[in-house]
Amino acid sequence: MAEESENHDHDSSSDSDHKNPSSPSSVEAKIYRVLGRERPVHHVLGGGKMTPPHIPEVHLPEEPFLQVASALTLELNQALKLLRDIASGRNPKKFLMVIAASWVLSIVGSWCNFLTLFYIAFLLLHMVPVFYEKYEEKVDLFAEKAMVEIKKQCAVFNVKVLSKIPIGPLKTKKV
Repeated sequence: MAEESENHDHDSSSDSDHKNPSSPSSVEAKIYRVLGRERPVHHVLGGGKMTPPHIPEVHLPEEPFLQVASALTLELNQALKLLRDIASGRNPKKFLMVIAASWVLSIVGSWCNFLTLFYIAFLLLHMVPVFYEKYEEKVDLFAEKAMVEIKKQCAVFNVKVLSKIPIGPLKTKKV
């Protein structure tokens, strides 16, 4: 209670001092300062006499950026060519692989949301290389057997289905 009246008295006295200053030094001594500092912030920071810091000029060479842009352009053009070949039907195996991959992704996507799928993919990208390094011989043997079986199935599918689809030049209609 005494502190409140003391603070109130201090506030009222400082208010009266601001209205009727007797001398600049007495006013500055009676002003309540946050954090107990005795000089104004302007004076603490140098009073406008500070020199600006020296910021070095940075020059980046143009050549590495052009090389990266050129490499990205080549990769992007190859990816677009591959997508065009797949979409146009020039490569039926890749077309069917894209359909199968999209089908599998849609099934897995219906089981969980995108964030969970992203998290699983992130974990796999970090775990598969370690797993492969540890069990390289076994994984290679299994992958070889799987590729032989996949090639057999693709050959059977090619004979039974793809060979029966007529592929020829498109006839243009006369208008």
